[in-house]
Amino acid sequence: MATGYDVRYNILNDAKNILFEKWHDQCSFLKRNADLERRLLEPVPGPTAAEIKALAEELYEFVQRK
Repeated sequence: MATGYDVRYNILNDAKNILFEKWHDQCSFLKRNADLERRLLEPVPGPTAAEIKALAEELYEFVQRK
């Protein structure tokens, strides 16, 4: 059985993975558009620790509801 620490750690990892997958999809989309328009791709900042933490807290809150 998972401890509370394990659950929080897994939720934090899930939040990070969700946001980085979303970021990667956005980068791919913008790169395709830049290639089609023959222009340079502007750097897209990745998710911040604060954004990851906020999503993890939202997910954890959902898990805690009965």
